[in-house]
Amino acid sequence: MGSSKKFTKFLKGAKPFILFVSLFYLSFYIPLTLIIYMPYWYKLNCNLHTRCEEIGYERSYRGIDELTSFFLHRGELTSFLTKKEKLHLTEVRGIFDEMFFIGIIAIILLVITFERRWISRFAIINVLIILSLLVVLPFFKTFWTEVFHPILFDNDLWKNNRFDLSFYIMPRKFFMYTMVLLIVLCSLINIALWSICRRDR
Repeated sequence: MGSSKKFTKFLKGAKPFILFVSLFYLSFYIPLTLIIYMPYWYKLNCNLHTRCEEIGYERSYRGIDELTSFFLHRGELTSFLTKKEKLHLTEVRGIFDEMFFIGIIAIILLVITFERRWISRFAIINVLIILSLLVVLPFFKTFWTEVFHPILFDNDLWKNNRFDLSFYIMPRKFFMYTMVLLIVLCSLINIALWSICRRDR
């Protein structure tokens, strides 16, 4: 009986933390899905950097459409010619698949632990955490090559060259712009949640 009470007490104490983690993950993951699974952001970036011009917009857009379909398990990478690149993008798709299932779990946990008063507090904390990522931007190249990829991958398949289509449609600038967009969208989502939940308390 005593152990049961301790477990119940533990769950009650862990509830705010579970809610915080779930909210943080979803406020990041939801805008990320709009970016990675739809071709619009990739194509917009073709006009923000010059790489797509080097191989032509028609080929670039065809590759982008194939890439987003591939991430959704709806097609193959016929425009991507190198084996190395295909292997890497398959690894990336596997990470996105795992993130999807974690997102489902996060939604369930958010519903179970939902407390309006906590949402408003955690949303502001999320904004502060997310905005702190801006410090990475001046050192983005170092972060991207020496921190981010070595943590996620145990190989060098992610290193692009001019034979890879990713070199043209997703240069480093694409990922830096994507990071900025995610910071903005995540912050706006949490500010909106803070405003709504604070007003309705």
